Amino acid sequence: MRRIVIALNCFKFIATPAILITIALSIFLWQSETKFFLIPAFWAKFITTGLLLTFVHLSRTSQFYFFNNIGCSTLTIYGNMVAIDFLITIPSFLIALMFQ
Repeated sequence: MRRIVIALNCFKFIATPAILITIALSIFLWQSETKFFLIPAFWAKFITTGLLLTFVHLSRTSQFYFFNNIGCSTLTIYGNMVAIDFLITIPSFLIALMFQ
């Protein structure tokens, strides 16, 4: 339970833009005529997640000291952010494909 709370607290640094990007890509996927748009959508999501992590690394590194003091490495924090982001992305893409 503690790890989930820590992961969600770390994800809040990128939550708003990540969810907005996921919603936008899901809408584009839903409105596309082909299911082959899924590949560019995943690449776009992968690239934007990398850009968001770069932004967090450059601008909010000092806020990670709290998480480092309770035993989480920076790599673990970034991994948690990516995992939660893709746990939100995959179901939204699947729902968009089902209602296409």
